[in-house]
Amino acid sequence: MSAAASNEFGQQAPHDGRIAIIDIGSNSIRLVVYDQQKRSPVAIYNEKVMSALGKGLAASGVLNPEGVESAKEALRRFLAMGRNMEIGSLHVMATAAVRDANDGASFARYLEDTYDIDVDVISGKKEARLGAYGVSASMYKPQGITGDLGGGSLELVLLDDNTVSDHASLPLGSLRMIDETKGDRDKLKKLIDKRFAELSWLDDYKAENFYAIGGSFRALAKMHMLECEYPLRILHEYTVEAKPFRSFLRGIADMPMDRLEKFSGISTKRAPALPGAALVLERILDTTRPENLVFSASGIREGYLYEKLSPFIRTQDGLLASCTEFATKSGRTTAYANELFAWMAPLIKKEPESERRLRFAFCLLSDIALHIHPEYRAEWAFQRILYSALTGLLHRERVTLALALYHRYQYKIKEEWPALKLLQPADRKWARMIGTTANLAYHLSGSIAGNLHNADLTLEKDRVALKLLGNMQDAMGDAIKKRIDGVDAAYRNYVGK
Repeated sequence: MSAAASNEFGQQAPHDGRIAIIDIGSNSIRLVVYDQQKRSPVAIYNEKVMSALGKGLAASGVLNPEGVESAKEALRRFLAMGRNMEIGSLHVMATAAVRDANDGASFARYLEDTYDIDVDVISGKKEARLGAYGVSASMYKPQGITGDLGGGSLELVLLDDNTVSDHASLPLGSLRMIDETKGDRDKLKKLIDKRFAELSWLDDYKAENFYAIGGSFRALAKMHMLECEYPLRILHEYTVEAKPFRSFLRGIADMPMDRLEKFSGISTKRAPALPGAALVLERILDTTRPENLVFSASGIREGYLYEKLSPFIRTQDGLLASCTEFATKSGRTTAYANELFAWMAPLIKKEPESERRLRFAFCLLSDIALHIHPEYRAEWAFQRILYSALTGLLHRERVTLALALYHRYQYKIKEEWPALKLLQPADRKWARMIGTTANLAYHLSGSIAGNLHNADLTLEKDRVALKLLGNMQDAMGDAIKKRIDGVDAAYRNYVGK
């Protein structure tokens, strides 16, 4: 990966100032403040109020009066927070409840006149597209179908990387289902069957992945993580095999409400929506037959920002853009990362694209812990990446990257963290080899670009060798010899010698 590639992937193209989105949904109204408008914005503030604007809408045709008052109060507070946080720009959008209610347009006008804001009441088609864009913004080359379950509707989209093709908006939101069936689960099943019968483009389609978006789907993911004692409490890109997950969904669909309300980590306000969400998700899995079910913490808000980026920026790798920002904020340049990436290449055999981008992300982050006390650099680097807001990483890739950075500072693992259970033996071998190779590079170059050109890392009869040129020969010493041995041992373990 050349310097040109680094520029291509690393350009965040930020706009000055924080950016805020207020999302007026059927079930909740939420404020999210992001650090900047860029390829991979980071949410620095997130608050929601369960206003339930869409409660009773299916029967009455109008917004829930109590929800309207709650939403007004929430908006007043959110706008005050925006002022206090000195946001540079604000976007207010409203979805199914405001879109479908007879009094939705007048409610939106009231908010615009009272608070001097613009309210974008987005169509079902646009809501579907933005949900899919939220996945494209935060996952690497997604392939399959996205499904965003809100309070008033279910948005389904066929997604190929960042290209949206077929889509549908179904009146199957969590609140709407409760209103239409009064929570009767037999009626829920019949309603879901009826809505899905209207989707012709899903016939005979088998998805590679299904990407689940929305609060109710995320609640199901959280319940599953607790039940199986999953070692990483990060919902985004939590991935499970679809077939085994269906039995879990059936259990939730049949679970008595008093048990659901007592389920750890699930709010009592969310519990009534979970049987319907489980039934909808089960039906989706039956219809689309995906191999994997992937949960997304990104949705229409992230998609809303992603759509505003230039086409060039949208096609860039969000992970590498974020890693470049990590490096530059700590005073490092991408020049050394490019040099390190090329320098260790002789040790890599048949590198797939997914591993190649992970290795380049590592090179961008290799000096992340230099300003930490030496006794804690390895552990700090591991935890900094494991718990970071980086996106575009499968959980296994996140842990592998974190472990490689641990080995950048420490050869032997001192603690067997629970998250390491997510790795295969090959992942651990790769992480040790990459990390120890970068450690050797640092002790030769001091992470200064230009120095590694005079240090050839090669293989001689399947053993790691180092040839120093010119003045670099003076850098040889016991510290380098010891690290060459460490790299050789890690390499031989990696290739199975």
